[in-house]
Amino acid sequence: MQDKKARQQVIRMIISSQHVESQEELAIEMDKAGFPCGQATLSRDLKQLRISKVRTRGGHAVYALPKDGQFVPAPSRQEINQGRWGVQFSGQMMVIHTPPSYASMVASEVDALKSPLLLGSVAGDDTIFVVLAEDADREEVALIISKIIRQIR
Repeated sequence: MQDKKARQQVIRMIISSQHVESQEELAIEMDKAGFPCGQATLSRDLKQLRISKVRTRGGHAVYALPKDGQFVPAPSRQEINQGRWGVQFSGQMMVIHTPPSYASMVASEVDALKSPLLLGSVAGDDTIFVVLAEDADREEVALIISKIIRQIR
């Protein structure tokens, strides 16, 4: 009985955190999570958990958890990351916010620009500090950055 509860909790976690379009995909994710199970078991669990398929905005059918009589699909990775991009200025410093794990890649692109307006960058996991030249115009710098990072307006 404890195994069933744990398995069903993992199913809930997977369904609520990513788009899963088929029982085959769910079985693969369950196996990765250390809960290998067959199609019949998954089918029973999905029924007991009242998990149904719903259409996303993109038109794909995905599994979703029931919520107050409605079924809500997990947001796509693009929807989650959409609000995580941003740029702020303070003096001769620019701070770029990215989704987790993107900062290093973006900082590399910033440094590769070799713009005289951008002296250098330091990246963390989701934040980049960029030192601007003394005479750098913030609007011009923002325009340069928006060309390599389309998510930033």
